[in-house]
Amino acid sequence: MGKGGQDEGRRSSGESPASGFPAWARSVAECEEEFKVSVSHGLSAEEVARRQGIYGLNELEKHSGPAIWQLVLEQFNDTLVRILLVAAVVSFVLAWYDGDEGGEMEITAFVEPLVIFLILIVNAIVGVWQENNAEKALEALKEIQSEHATVMRDGKLIPDLLAKELVPGDVVELRVGDRVPADMRIVRLISSTLRVEQGSLTGESTAVNKTNRRASEKLK
Repeated sequence: MGKGGQDEGRRSSGESPASGFPAWARSVAECEEEFKVSVSHGLSAEEVARRQGIYGLNELEKHSGPAIWQLVLEQFNDTLVRILLVAAVVSFVLAWYDGDEGGEMEITAFVEPLVIFLILIVNAIVGVWQENNAEKALEALKEIQSEHATVMRDGKLIPDLLAKELVPGDVVELRVGDRVPADMRIVRLISSTLRVEQGSLTGESTAVNKTNRRASEKLK
């Protein structure tokens, strides 16, 4: 059972019912009641249209990442970084006026502000690198996102429905080799076991067993 679209920013009103409902810790009947859907019948076309109007499409938000200069400026938004920057400037000014011209004391006096500036530059470089990696990871998730799903609607299975058209409460059928198209609660298992490869999300190297039994509400 699909728990909702992924495009949080495009919801026109309200929140997905899944946002505060621990479906993993509730029975199938409780999930059906919460999402106002029958597992055997699915949602009606009218209800699907209504929910799409409220929650938007089931897709990762598309946006162009910030420019490099914006990422660099963001690294200096931290209070501690600003304090260090001010300290470096003050130290540099004092070294400029108090040092002996051409003497050893003048060169030594500039060491402290230069070290602080170097630390701030390295910190900015690392921060920009991490931000770029986060953007690349998001793009990678978009690449592996399922494009189609088999969905129960109006009592009929609809094959090859665009995954972005899923809404909270949709009943989805998964088979071996399918990509999971949304955050979901398993309501029925036809096979004896279900294992899901989720390393792209969690970093786990092996497939994880899934079950239709309710889990502890502490597991979030």
